[in-house]
Amino acid sequence: MRDLPLSVKAYATLDGAGNGTASTGPESFGESWSALTASVSVATNASEATCATYAGAAPTPGYFADATTWGSTGDSTTNLPVVKVGGQVWATWTGGDPGARATLTVTGTRTVA
Repeated sequence: MRDLPLSVKAYATLDGAGNGTASTGPESFGESWSALTASVSVATNASEATCATYAGAAPTPGYFADATTWGSTGDSTTNLPVVKVGGQVWATWTGGDPGARATLTVTGTRTVA
C-alpha cells in the first residue's frame, strides 16, 4: 500500500436561499482517505453562512463531524473518520449569499492498495 498526500476540492453554487451542498470522496477500488481536514468557505460573505460537515456513504451523510457559524469566511475541522470507496465528505451551507460559489477542501492522506 502507498500513502500519498491528498488535496481535493468540491464546489457548490448556493441557491436562492443561500443553501448548498458539496461532497467528494475516494473513487478507486481499494482507496481510503485518512488524517483528514475539511475546510469550508464561500466566495462572498455579505450573509455569513453556517456550515455542517459530515462523512458517510452516498447519497446520505451519516457521521456528523462538525458545524460552524463561519461557513463563508472560512473554518475547518479534523473530526472526520477514515473514508473508503463509496463514502464521501460532505459540507452543507445554509443562509449564505445566493448565487455565491462555496468550496469544500479536503486534505489528508490518500492510501492506495
